[in-house]
Amino acid sequence: MSTGRSIRTHVHDDGVNAWRSTALAPAAGLAGHVFGYSDYWERTGGFATRRELPHAEGVMIVNLGAPIAITGGDGAVIRLHAGEAFIAGVHLRPALSHSDGAQAGIHIFLPLVTLRRLLGVPMGELIDRVVRLDDLLGSAARDLCARLLEARDAEGRAALLDAALIRRLAETAPLDLRQHHAIAALRHRPVDDIAAIARDIGWSRKHLADRVRDAVGVGPRCFRRLLRFQALTAMVRTDAGEPDWAGIAHDAGYCDQSHMIREFREFAGMTPGAFVARSLPDGGGLIEG
Repeated sequence: MSTGRSIRTHVHDDGVNAWRSTALAPAAGLAGHVFGYSDYWERTGGFATRRELPHAEGVMIVNLGAPIAITGGDGAVIRLHAGEAFIAGVHLRPALSHSDGAQAGIHIFLPLVTLRRLLGVPMGELIDRVVRLDDLLGSAARDLCARLLEARDAEGRAALLDAALIRRLAETAPLDLRQHHAIAALRHRPVDDIAAIARDIGWSRKHLADRVRDAVGVGPRCFRRLLRFQALTAMVRTDAGEPDWAGIAHDAGYCDQSHMIREFREFAGMTPGAFVARSLPDGGGLIEG
């Protein structure tokens, strides 16, 4: 029976690397809290490690296949077997994901403010860190991961996640509405002065910075930089010849191309040209090394 859930499947196979990803919309009750799920499988003969770049959203991934290793921006490594999960706080440096040539899992895409609420941990404590989900949520995380591992298909796993996330949100207190307003203003009013946003909310600039850091892990100015860098990397078409870097820099909100290059080096640890050269086709990510 159809669930009415929006589902899109993408397949890549070049004879060396192959992957299949199924994008699934969350339940209506998670609107505004979860962007969606990606249920995936891959076999890679051409590489073993991806570089994961900083961005402005939360990360939660459940491993459903062979063992994987994740290195946070702080250099700490966690290893996950099938039926184990991790979360990543906001990163200012690249992370690494490593497999032995095959992996499967489900990626939950969600805002950092949702991750903050689900975990009950100030996001400033998780900056540049990857952490096992059961270290934060205990048996609830272990039970959910076990059920996901036993589920028959992607839709079954999405239904389990819907129920677990809705239940967890019902059990936890929402963030202050003023925190949500501050994050929304930083996202959608990129040219507004931060002091003006603080005045609109009725906070001092220092209190605004503290509340934003609690919700997303970094202060207002840094969060805006991450949003801009996230927009920049999304604009780069790696399969359409040499990008128009000056035009992309302008469209992403940088002062000029040199400003963009400096920020690319800071967040990605590489030049924009190296990013294009290392990018896998069909949105497959970024090869490390």
